[in-house]
Amino acid sequence: MSTARAKLVIRKQIVRSFKKQQLTLQADAMTFLEDTLEAQNVPPEDLNDTLDNIVSGYVAREGLSLVSRARLEIVLESMQKWTHHLHEKPTRNTLDPHKSQHALSQSTNYPSSQHHYQHSQQRPNPEDLESIDMDSMRDRIHEMEGEQRTGERHQYGDDNLFMEGTQDRASQMEGLADDDADDVDITEMLHVIDAFSMPRWRWASDIKTFTRVESSASTNPQESDAQRNGSTRAATTSSTNHVLGHAEEKTAMFRARYHVLLQRIMRNECFAPPVFTGGMEQDRYLKLTPLKALKGRCGERFLMFGMLIQMGDGKYCLEDADDRVELVMDHSQNSAGLFTENCFVLVEGQYTDDNVIIVETIGLPPPELRDETKKVFGNIDFLGAPREMRSEEQLRVIAQEYEDISFVILSDIWLDQPKTFATLRTIFEGYSNSTLPLAFIMCGSFKSQPFLYNGLESGQYRDGFNTLAELIAEFPTMATFSYFIFVPGPNDPWGASILPRPKIPDFYTAKIRSLVKRSIFSSNPCRIKYCDQEIVIFREDILNRLLRNCIVPPCGDVVIQKQLVRTIIDGAHLCPLPLTTRQVSWAHDHALRIYPIPDALILADKFEAYNFKYQNCHCMNPGSFPTSDYSWMVYYPASRRSDICQIPKPVR
Repeated sequence: MSTARAKLVIRKQIVRSFKKQQLTLQADAMTFLEDTLEAQNVPPEDLNDTLDNIVSGYVAREGLSLVSRARLEIVLESMQKWTHHLHEKPTRNTLDPHKSQHALSQSTNYPSSQHHYQHSQQRPNPEDLESIDMDSMRDRIHEMEGEQRTGERHQYGDDNLFMEGTQDRASQMEGLADDDADDVDITEMLHVIDAFSMPRWRWASDIKTFTRVESSASTNPQESDAQRNGSTRAATTSSTNHVLGHAEEKTAMFRARYHVLLQRIMRNECFAPPVFTGGMEQDRYLKLTPLKALKGRCGERFLMFGMLIQMGDGKYCLEDADDRVELVMDHSQNSAGLFTENCFVLVEGQYTDDNVIIVETIGLPPPELRDETKKVFGNIDFLGAPREMRSEEQLRVIAQEYEDISFVILSDIWLDQPKTFATLRTIFEGYSNSTLPLAFIMCGSFKSQPFLYNGLESGQYRDGFNTLAELIAEFPTMATFSYFIFVPGPNDPWGASILPRPKIPDFYTAKIRSLVKRSIFSSNPCRIKYCDQEIVIFREDILNRLLRNCIVPPCGDVVIQKQLVRTIIDGAHLCPLPLTTRQVSWAHDHALRIYPIPDALILADKFEAYNFKYQNCHCMNPGSFPTSDYSWMVYYPASRRSDICQIPKPVR
């Protein structure tokens, strides 16, 4: 391969790697990176991995969409210092995920050099990058390393003793790591996140990343400090989080849904435009056309993305951020999914002289695996869980080591039915004589009939929880060590049938909170963070609502449960229904967002029980406890599987 062609291949690969992460290289940064790769003699087969490491390092450290040479130099200097070659990944220490092995060996046993190490590890202010003298920094690093080697020889005498001391320290570190794994309290690995405590993120198109939207009202500082320090197991609802929002929140809600899906689509490999135009590459990707670009292009076929809406005259339209166009779906072919008003879809069709689209195909936006999302936005905390000092790899190992950990999931626990308590007693007796579950997830409704706001109904509702508290207290070990997580349902007070629903008021649950040590009353929906896994819990009879509001008939060759799960996950929203059918709080719509895709999704529905995987997400429905002959579901996070359980019937 000639030199000119080799440089062209390198440049093309550089642009493609940075383009995947929505990054733009300045001309001087491009030249600097080409020269660096050429100087390092990176083999052609390692070029792709090398560039991926550089891009990942830049996103983790800087995150700015416009890549300048000064910022790129900082990233490469850091990577070159801690790795032997540019294409190798730095190793991490099992004790502290934020330190590399080499850095730990420098800072653990040499008090005299701690000041130099900490000083060299300080990250420069991005605003002052242009003023950094990289040559002076490099000379200072070499000088400190020389002083460090001199101190090591003085302390250990010769190289052999130094190597023995290093091996002893490595063995001590391994022992400490084993002790740390043995001392893990698995009950401290579970956190429940209330819907009203989740951070709100908005997509910023100018910098191509998410920015946090701060609440205009002041929050309780004591609650905020407690959540940041992880001193509470459940994130509590702040007094300033109101269900109702401002008038502008309604349009902002749909706009946020649109931009979250659009940025995900444009990052998909099928929709990513080629780096260099020309040749056959122009036909190798799908091109989205904005609706405002349809004017004057009659007779052409287009692929568009937007939200399905219904006008006053009953006609359906597709609407994006700039315009809307009428749809004619008489002969459309739809892919798997349940398409309702206010859901976001991809539409392919022909634009006619009447300014309408003759729809040929309608489908859901392509999903994105959780790992792919974390690669791009790994520095963004979408969940709002307490900070964890362990790395994701360490948490994953811990979850896999505790194979017997399980979550018992029940839905529709009707506390006004005597048979419910008899069945629960049998279940509690069985688990108390075997391995205790880490958590009992009890979803509502906790009443067989809708709650009426009068004194009689209120007293009976409270008595049901008091009876449940006394039942759980009969099993002291279970009441002390197992979590009991309560999620309200459609018949529970209160929330005016608006999603997300607040937790059940404390007035009804005082006794169960006093007798059950780890009882948590959360919102609907809510989320569980267990080790490295995110579990979403949503109690809603969503399937029947979607079927009643479908615009086009469901695809007949796919199981209806899978169409439901695909609609929710691909659409990145738990409730893709029109607001006239299911009301959603405008200010807290982000709590219903399924982005990134969770590790497990619990859709507690009255429909029959099911469990399967979709896009590496374990989806399950325990079914209605009383109407399914008192069956429930058990989820095992170590193996990421679930089983449908039922009390054996006596043999006659």
